[in-house]
Amino acid sequence: MKSSEALLLRKRPYGDADYVVTLFTREFGKISAFARNAKSSRKRFGGRLEPFVHFRARFRERPGDMKFLEDLETIEVFHRLMEDLELFMWGSFVTESAEILLPRESPNEDMFSLLTDTLRELNGGKSAMPLVLAFQLGTLSLSGYGPSLDACAECGNLAGAGARFSIRKGGVLCPECAGGAQIGVAFSGDFLRDKELMEIHLGEVLKYIKLFSRFTEYHTEKKLNSSKFIEELKI
Repeated sequence: MKSSEALLLRKRPYGDADYVVTLFTREFGKISAFARNAKSSRKRFGGRLEPFVHFRARFRERPGDMKFLEDLETIEVFHRLMEDLELFMWGSFVTESAEILLPRESPNEDMFSLLTDTLRELNGGKSAMPLVLAFQLGTLSLSGYGPSLDACAECGNLAGAGARFSIRKGGVLCPECAGGAQIGVAFSGDFLRDKELMEIHLGEVLKYIKLFSRFTEYHTEKKLNSSKFIEELKI
C-alpha cells in the first residue's frame, strides 16, 4: 500500500458506481487510479474525490499503469473555488495546465507545491490573474517547457526594447530577428517581473495569460479545454 498527498486532475465515470481518476501526487507524480464504488462509498471517499480538495490518497499497485484507490483523507478544502464561478474557472485552468505539462509517474514536488499554493492563494482572495500568470511561468519552467524571456531565442543576444514574442520560436525575439516586428507579439520581460505593475494593469496580465496558454498548447500539442474561458475573457 502506498500513500501520498494528492489533488484530483481528472475524473470520469466507469460503469454505474466507479470512477477512473487522474491524480497529481506529491511523491509519485501524475498517476491513474481506479476508484471502486466511489459514487456510493461515503466511508472511503465521502465527497472528497472532487476538484479543489487537497487530500491524502492511499492506493494499491497492480500490473500496468492503473492503481487501485483505497481511500482518501482530507487535508484542506478550497471552498471558494467551488462556490464562485470565476474562481472555479481560474482553478480549473491552472489544474488543467498542470495536467498537460506533467508526464505520467514522474515526481515533481516543486510543481505540486506550486499548484497547491496557487489554489490556496486563489481561495484566500488574492488577485487571480497575477497569480495565474506566475503559475503559468513557474509550471512551464519546472516542466522543461520554459520560454526564453530575456535572451533572443534566435541569436541569443539580449532582446531589449522592441522585443517580440514568438510562440513557434519558443520565446522572445530581438527586433532584428523579429524582422521589423513582422512576427510575434509585443513583449516585456520587465513587466513580468514587476508584481505591483501587474496589479495595476490587469488587461496586460490577461494578454500574457492568453499568450502562454497558446504557448502551452503549441509546445505540448495538447488542447486546454478551459482555454475557451480565457480567450473569451475581457477587461
